[in-house]
Amino acid sequence: MAKVKNPILFSKHFGVNPKALEAEGLIDPFLNVDTQLFIDPVLLEKSSNELMRVNALSDFREHFSNFIRLLAISKGEGDAAWRGAQNLLDLSEPPDNGLGYGGSRRGGASRPDEIREAIMRTSKEIITLGSDDPEMIALMGFFEENVGPDTISDFTTRAIVTQLKKLTESFCVRNGVPISQDEDDDEYGLPRFDLGDGKMKSVILVPSDIVRELPIANDASEIYAAISANDKIRNRVNAFLGAGARHTITEKKSAMRQAALESADYFALFLKAIKEFAKPYSPADDVLGYYKLKELLTADNTSLKTEKKFDLSTGIDGLISVVKASLEMFKHHVEKGNLWEALWAEGSPKRERAAQLLYFAIADSFCKANNIDISPEANMGGGPIDFKFSKGYEARVLVEMKRSSGTVKHGYEKQLEFYKDAARTFHGVFVVIDFGDLGKKLAAIEKIRTARLADGASASDIVVIDATPKESASKRE
Repeated sequence: MAKVKNPILFSKHFGVNPKALEAEGLIDPFLNVDTQLFIDPVLLEKSSNELMRVNALSDFREHFSNFIRLLAISKGEGDAAWRGAQNLLDLSEPPDNGLGYGGSRRGGASRPDEIREAIMRTSKEIITLGSDDPEMIALMGFFEENVGPDTISDFTTRAIVTQLKKLTESFCVRNGVPISQDEDDDEYGLPRFDLGDGKMKSVILVPSDIVRELPIANDASEIYAAISANDKIRNRVNAFLGAGARHTITEKKSAMRQAALESADYFALFLKAIKEFAKPYSPADDVLGYYKLKELLTADNTSLKTEKKFDLSTGIDGLISVVKASLEMFKHHVEKGNLWEALWAEGSPKRERAAQLLYFAIADSFCKANNIDISPEANMGGGPIDFKFSKGYEARVLVEMKRSSGTVKHGYEKQLEFYKDAARTFHGVFVVIDFGDLGKKLAAIEKIRTARLADGASASDIVVIDATPKESASKRE
């Protein structure tokens, strides 16, 4: 999974006011790590950006209409028409849009041929039903287990890349961002970023209203909610589900797949319901905390300065003091300031990743504000985020963070220990973000810690941060 230190924002690197990107509805991407958002093709026709709503949608439909025509005339896998369709379904990674699961050296990767073949077989099955809607391709993440949101985002990007390049060049020219042309592209100039090893990478900008935290095509619960608004397909899905008040997500997904692939009419209703239901990632709700992360990384960090002095020459003891001080600062801003607000959306706690990313931003800014020559290294891949602070080879401290509603006991007893073993360190801190539902979980992990210490074993520290809603800081003073 991708690791990142010192994330670099497009706006900061190229000297652009972030509000200029915001005014044009564009994401301000990180240049050296991906943001876990994905282009969802069903959002193209809803975009407020005319290039996306008209030109990009037209390009997408034309590209995949050609794909469908070739599959329709194919008589069997491997014939000329099938191979032509293969060429149109390019699953290699597109020019860098700063989205997905990858890290700073993610370009040029490609997915296994088996994934492309699975998409093609399912597409052929849908075509055989009688459907020729090119946007069927947007649902492959639901029909095929191994088709992730990054795959959908990447083949969509490739289909609309001309319009994204045009949009990027236009923005950069108007805002004084230097651009140059790739060797294989003499039509549009793009901003370029040095990865640090002399290798230059072109960057394309993406409108914020065509991305989601997870395309609906990959989320069975959202698809079920979407089709439930349509009586005909809902009744058909329920017929496949059979009797019973409760059904698992797996059972619902199976029933929805059967209903959608029963006929061209049902598939059309299914796709229509998805397109009507899909909504872009909301900066206001910011359930993953990405907008708040960027705000914190670009804010004045003088408030994070402390009178404490840190001597990293003492090895692990000095490093532990830095980690604990960064957590104390994070705890202070959540419990005593208004940072708790960034952990809630519409009265409900945000995803665990939101708290993790906010801590990353606080810890990174804290180290810089206090001139500490280390910075947290965060796992920004598709799985849980863990943090590693290190100084030299020997001194390493891991931080693992869990929501109070999550698997707190397993996280402390097993997960953090696994990460510590992998990092070859005895030192860890387990942070619980308490949204008011911690219950007896704290007592359970404290019991584990006490038992380990009694046995003479190492035991990770426990930090609890109260993230329950509070009155504004001014009213509490």
